[in-house]
Amino acid sequence: MPLIVNLLLLIPSLIAGWFVSKEDPRYWVIALVIALVFLALSIVAAMYIPSMRIWPRNRK
Repeated sequence: MPLIVNLLLLIPSLIAGWFVSKEDPRYWVIALVIALVFLALSIVAAMYIPSMRIWPRNRK
């Protein structure tokens, strides 16, 4: 389980590192906010992308 959490926080921590120094106490707060936005966008994408089929269905 900790491995999954580390993988999910890797991208937001890299993005937070662009804007805030890692020594700043607010670093993990900003990384958490970015992770929540990342999670919300991935949930929205998982809901809507299957309904937008680009490939044609098999028609007889």
